[in-house]
Amino acid sequence: MQKKRVFISYSWDSKEHQEWVLYLANQLRKNGFEAETDIFETQQKTVNLYKMMVEKVRDSDYIVVVLTENYAGKADSFEGGVGFESQLTLPLLMENPNKLVPIMRHRGDFNKVFPFHFKGQYAIDFSKDSEFDDKLEELIYKLYQKPRYFVEPVGEAPTLQPKIPSRISQTSAMDRKETNVWDLSDIEIPNLKRLTDRDIDKFMKESYQQIIELLHSLLNKVQESNPNFEFEQEDIHNLKTVFNLYIDGNSVDGVKIWYGGSFGRNSINLLYGRHMNIMSDNSMNEMISYEVNDKNQIRLKMTMNMFGNKDASTPEEIVKEIWKNHLSRSFL
Repeated sequence: MQKKRVFISYSWDSKEHQEWVLYLANQLRKNGFEAETDIFETQQKTVNLYKMMVEKVRDSDYIVVVLTENYAGKADSFEGGVGFESQLTLPLLMENPNKLVPIMRHRGDFNKVFPFHFKGQYAIDFSKDSEFDDKLEELIYKLYQKPRYFVEPVGEAPTLQPKIPSRISQTSAMDRKETNVWDLSDIEIPNLKRLTDRDIDKFMKESYQQIIELLHSLLNKVQESNPNFEFEQEDIHNLKTVFNLYIDGNSVDGVKIWYGGSFGRNSINLLYGRHMNIMSDNSMNEMISYEVNDKNQIRLKMTMNMFGNKDASTPEEIVKEIWKNHLSRSFL
């Protein structure tokens, strides 16, 4: 069976975004697609980019279009490589629309990522890194043109007869219902669900993503109230992020947050400081693990929060501890 050829069209928004696209391409290649990007072509030889784009749009089986706000702006103004690719793909919307597969990465108003000619199209939402595997699966099914969910065949219509109301039978049913009602409030119904490694891994990854989003929102609030305060968020990959804090343009603090590491895969780790090795994960100031309570429920647990609230067990409570005991001290 011939491999499906996939070309990924995107805008060079940032180094992080470019690496995310390369990661997506390699994941598609692992799943049987001849996935290509401009970087794969240019890293080993001199390439005429416009000639390459014409060939890839013409010869590929699918064009995966990574929609971002920058991509939409360049496409609508026909700017640079994105604008040139938009001109090449416009005829496909009429001739072969299934060849174009839009996906999107954006936080905020999703309408901003759609160029004019893509308005009304469905795009697979890759905006949350914690949902990457699920969205990748959706994309793979789409590219192979396979149904992702089973659809029950339409059966024969049932034979329906009108029912004759019966006062006696209805009254009897109501009487039985009333007599069977009894108070179970003092009985504890056990939760018999057994937690699996996958349950824990999913919980911790979702908690990591919530912590990142809450911390970003908190720093935005601080920035709105303090014009001389700025921060940068650098997503190293989908499970490692660095926040750098600045006052009057001078670096005052930072925090690296990542999931997993040398102390085990089911922990969220934090390292504070202005100067840190973002690639080495051998040291940390805080390790957030998990515990299971007597009701078989998973909750977070801060293990190194000696001077704060060690009972903080939700992403909201943990972000407050990060701010109160560490980052807010940069303002003192």
